[in-house]
Amino acid sequence: MNRPLALLACVVFGGILPVLLVVLWLTEPAPAPPAPRAMPPPITLPEVPLPTGSDPASVALRQSIRNGERIYHRLCYHCHGRRGTGDNNEYMASIGHKPADHSDLRAMQKLSDDEFFMALRDGVTDDRGWLTMPPWSSVLTAAEMWDVIAYVRRLPLAPEPPRGGAQGRPGSPRP
Repeated sequence: MNRPLALLACVVFGGILPVLLVVLWLTEPAPAPPAPRAMPPPITLPEVPLPTGSDPASVALRQSIRNGERIYHRLCYHCHGRRGTGDNNEYMASIGHKPADHSDLRAMQKLSDDEFFMALRDGVTDDRGWLTMPPWSSVLTAAEMWDVIAYVRRLPLAPEPPRGGAQGRPGSPRP
């Protein structure tokens, strides 16, 4: 290859071609922005009744229930549901198990606080020996488990939410 041809190739590939590529890149229209995502419907949470007294026991119980509510809506609702009914869980249905319905007053009264605590601490297995609820002892302290129990004990007492009524979030301030 002769020198003038090599020099021409260097100029074309080293200078002109990169400039042309940059010009083409800059003149190409920008991609359209992504379509806005639809907002999910707001979540209605149960409003469990809280003690109203100002005595130390009522104040402590209110704090315990509120902390239990925060924990429940962070860890438990995935299986038991926001309202504690234990439905709408495809995985649990696929293995033939329905999580406990915490909104069923009669069923909740059959379970003692100690049994409830042991279920939280050690987990729950079904008749086949399958773990249907994980043990929470490595995640929650004993006090936090008692807070969850205090909240769940009041779920059956929560009124049904009005259709299209007020929305709440876990840990939201209450009057």
